[in-house]
Amino acid sequence: MSDIEHTYRDIVNLIKDVEHIDSTEKFLQVCVERISNKNLKTNEKLETIASSINMIKEFIIAESRYSRIHMNEINKLLSKVKITQDING
Repeated sequence: MSDIEHTYRDIVNLIKDVEHIDSTEKFLQVCVERISNKNLKTNEKLETIASSINMIKEFIIAESRYSRIHMNEINKLLSKVKITQDING
């Protein structure tokens, strides 16, 4: 893979990470807005809080899986670098 291809791939990955952070921020903001709605009655407020907590729980689980996948990819890349260094070293 050429340097240009590596650079392009790095830029694409960076953009994906930024988009991921932005979507995470938007998701959490929506949860806060739903819970903060002052027009809801007590029952509706409790249902909103419960559903928001459930969404946040699901989000945390998905985020953990996402992080684990990225960590595995990083570890694979680092092991390839180590092998290359051992061969050239």
